[in-house]
Amino acid sequence: MKTQDKVEEIRINLAQLAREGEAYRGSGWGEEKMNRAFSFFDKFIDPDKHYRVLDLGCGGMTLTMYMREIPNFEIIGVDLVFELLSKLSRKRTPDVPLVNGDIEFLPFSSDSFDIVIHNQVLHHFRPRDLALAEIKRVLRHKGFMFSIETNGWNPYVYWWHHWPGSKKRNFVGDNEHLFGIFTFRKELKKASLNILDSNMINFDFVKGLGRMDLFFGKIPIFNIIFGGSMLVCSQKI
Repeated sequence: MKTQDKVEEIRINLAQLAREGEAYRGSGWGEEKMNRAFSFFDKFIDPDKHYRVLDLGCGGMTLTMYMREIPNFEIIGVDLVFELLSKLSRKRTPDVPLVNGDIEFLPFSSDSFDIVIHNQVLHHFRPRDLALAEIKRVLRHKGFMFSIETNGWNPYVYWWHHWPGSKKRNFVGDNEHLFGIFTFRKELKKASLNILDSNMINFDFVKGLGRMDLFFGKIPIFNIIFGGSMLVCSQKI
């Protein structure tokens, strides 16, 4: 069983790569946003421990370019699109092993990673059962999944993914299916991945609001609906 149209996913990414070339970004995240995310994930990382880390859907290498500065991380990237890996990813992180593979059928042994991390990848699957089962399989006992995901409840995010003009301009394909934190919690529980903590960041769909992440994050309803991105740390039981 597959829950993602692989041909469509490859087509969309190749179209974006053809238009953007060296400027290709699977995610528009810069250092500031990555710092926001990892200030959340840092509390789960032991600075004295070595971690074997899998970057799922590594694409434009946004995560890997940030994580390779973490000295105790040994990173491997995996992505479905071979041309993206060979023409772009390899140039950006020549020191990081890259594997052409499918998240629903990961080409790695069971119990082989301490951390699996992804940036806005799982909403490209519906349902996510098979992808989550594979993530759990390759994680070691008590290994972590660090999830950075689009918040499907956010009005701007919803518009971005559903308005035809935006979909075409931003290479949003038919594989993309948004979800919110409550859905994700249920899916992780079903996959026997125990949620340790979660948070919302990136309120900057309105210019300037990103600076107020800490303030807005303390307002429960505002947080759940208007946070642009979900940060979730789960652990293999």
